[in-house]
Amino acid sequence: MRRAEINVFFPIEFRYVAADDCWLSPFYQRAGASISVHQYHKQDYRPFFKLVEPIFWKYQGRPHWGKLHTLSARNLRAVYPRFDDFLRMRRQLDPRGRFLNDHARKLFLG
Repeated sequence: MRRAEINVFFPIEFRYVAADDCWLSPFYQRAGASISVHQYHKQDYRPFFKLVEPIFWKYQGRPHWGKLHTLSARNLRAVYPRFDDFLRMRRQLDPRGRFLNDHARKLFLG
């Protein structure tokens, strides 16, 4: 971050999390660590994410659904074993996409 001269105003958060059975959980069938990075909302997050996301990808990190990330549906399919099962169920329960926001629409319909 220093070499790239990216100002970060928030601490990087770290915590351990137990495995669970939720299909789109970052901890589906595996315990792990949550590492959260944030950027001030008026600041462009992309340069910071460009630095940290490759580290997360190297270890098959799974993004939190309520947070910004740059992964596509193809990328998510590779790290979430039940991604396609979720997509099928989502289509059955919400065929018109009424419960999707712009971000989710891009991931699940795009």
